[in-house]
Amino acid sequence: MKAAPLPTIEDTRTNDAFEEMMWAMSRPGIVRTLPLAGLSVMAEALLDRECSYHVAVTLEEDLRLDRTGARRESLSQAQYVFATVDTADGAALLSALAVGTLAYPDQAATLFAPVKIGRGSRYRLTGPGIDGSIDIILESVDPLFWITRQRSLRYPLGWDVYLVDGDQILGIPRSTNVEVL
Repeated sequence: MKAAPLPTIEDTRTNDAFEEMMWAMSRPGIVRTLPLAGLSVMAEALLDRECSYHVAVTLEEDLRLDRTGARRESLSQAQYVFATVDTADGAALLSALAVGTLAYPDQAATLFAPVKIGRGSRYRLTGPGIDGSIDIILESVDPLFWITRQRSLRYPLGWDVYLVDGDQILGIPRSTNVEVL
């Protein structure tokens, strides 16, 4: 019997990050904890040579995506977008994100945005994966972000969002309704 190679520490970390991200997206509004803080661990778990990404200038120095083998694309062409949503200008740019097509809704973008979880404004989430509704509290999210997101949604079209605060993440799929309270 041949022995299988043991996973490295990096393999285990990216697998754990991927699992937390899947749970976050399948249970919107429930805070999940990543094995390391920051957007980089999420990028390492998802990006490879077959992926495209776009990074907002303000996040450029924090992310090291060259190790993933993924290719840099324009905002409108990227599968994975790392951007801030704390200003109206930043939120307005997100109207260019890919929303997929009716034939291929899976070609929509996934947005990763740094925020502050647990303080700030209150939001109510409803939709698949949520028992009734769930309230979340976020800071560093410009109100225009939610308007831009709502305008992009024509289910099954739209984009999915990961909100990141250190090692904590919240997933908000395109099927989730967000009400500003």
